[in-house]
Amino acid sequence: MFLGHAGFVTESEGAVIVADPWMSERGAFDSAWSQLPRNHALAPLVRQKLEQPGTERFLYVSHEHGDHLDREFLSSIGRRDFTVVIPRFVRGAMREFFRSYRCKEVIECDDGQAVAVPGGRLKLYVSDSVINRDSALLVRSGNHAFLDLNDCKIHDRLHAIAAEDGPIDVFTAQYSGAVWHPTCYDYDAATYAALSRRKMFGKFEAVARGIEALRPRAFLTSAGPPCFLDPALLHLNFQQVNIFPRPPKFFAFLERRLGEARPRLIAPNPGDVLDVAACELIHRSPERVTDEGFAAYVQAYAREMSPVFSARRLHAEAIRPAEVLAGLAEELARKLAAFPLRQRVSFPLYAALDEAPRALLVDFASSRVEVAHEIPAERRYVLRAGAFDLGRVLDRTLTWEEFLLSFRLRLSRAPDRYDPLLHAYLALEAEDLPGFCVKVLAAEGRQERIEVTARGQRYSVVRHCPHQGGDLAYGWVERSCLVCPRHRWRFDLEGGGRCISNDSSIDARPVDARDASRA
Repeated sequence: MFLGHAGFVTESEGAVIVADPWMSERGAFDSAWSQLPRNHALAPLVRQKLEQPGTERFLYVSHEHGDHLDREFLSSIGRRDFTVVIPRFVRGAMREFFRSYRCKEVIECDDGQAVAVPGGRLKLYVSDSVINRDSALLVRSGNHAFLDLNDCKIHDRLHAIAAEDGPIDVFTAQYSGAVWHPTCYDYDAATYAALSRRKMFGKFEAVARGIEALRPRAFLTSAGPPCFLDPALLHLNFQQVNIFPRPPKFFAFLERRLGEARPRLIAPNPGDVLDVAACELIHRSPERVTDEGFAAYVQAYAREMSPVFSARRLHAEAIRPAEVLAGLAEELARKLAAFPLRQRVSFPLYAALDEAPRALLVDFASSRVEVAHEIPAERRYVLRAGAFDLGRVLDRTLTWEEFLLSFRLRLSRAPDRYDPLLHAYLALEAEDLPGFCVKVLAAEGRQERIEVTARGQRYSVVRHCPHQGGDLAYGWVERSCLVCPRHRWRFDLEGGGRCISNDSSIDARPVDARDASRA
């Protein structure tokens, strides 16, 4: 049964497995995200599934984002004699939550670890670069298998999963965006549309290649898009082009891209049930959201949620910007001191409050935070937000990553080049920065090389992406660029392997045809 967003209930004769139930009426990321379509009416049924005696019950949570780890809903479950299965991450946030959860058992899984369930098994695939933490779930029961990739970007591993654990009957993966670029950046309309389109089709292509690797009988849409009901964010739902496409646009792409080789394409609604053996969807949801009715649906949904945002505005009026700015300076200094690779950051960060005349300067080169009297037009990265929203980070209501995912901020950079270290400084907690730097240095030490061909020329390149270690052997070539299968970073082979969006490189070297024939 589909629960909405990335949530599923998988039932067999001897076991019930509930995955990523996001049911809270207050949504996630401080109510910035809401479920699309609404699924709140299913909450009592999900509680019943997890509380019912007489069968083995398992709860799987893929990662700690609030649209997957719904602390409010999980805390509402009374009888907890079920087993919790979670991935083992360097960051211990999920571990800490479930340590005091008082359930039957918590199994923390390493990458590739299997858990026996009546009539089958679960298997987790764990990806942890510290800055991105996620996992995928394989459920095998009898002769059938369901692979739930959710947000986990392990597209470079799907060939190996198919070889080791296939065949896969049903595959589901995120096809819609879930990040603050370009959503929160100050781009003109044409640039915003171009960046959004490139990201959207890049993700579409990655999923299409995953389908080709796995060859499932059915593909289900899941893990987005959410909808945005805060009046300050409502416009995101209605943009003609952004990184939040809905199923019809994605399915049109797959029909063109895969043709007759495509699996059955299914866009379930919360409450719908898939009979895996017959590969048939049983429509049980009384509410179907169509493209034609989408705008009216979201407007009505936003009116229902308006009391939540009215309350936020009242709390925001009581905030003291000067106190928030002082607290922000302390927090940024604490993060800077904990950041071993800070001097590699290419340009300074300016953090500004909407309500304050002056900004804070984070000078990575000199390792200091100070008040800035002006923000230069060039060589800078700027974060601007309201005092109330940044205050939610300082009082630990939100992590830095949750704040960024709330989209309640504006960002700009000049030059417009992505710096993964600056990204990590913004998105991670101070205590996570040293572990992230360890991962970066380890990735830099991986110098295994492979050969690829572009426009008839063979090149020798470093095999693993310098971003988060994606295996470029499973990447693809577009014109002169090698594309990473995980995050679609593009490396210009004719330009020495330089990434087109930043200064990273995979050191592309032309291979002489005579050398290749002798090899």
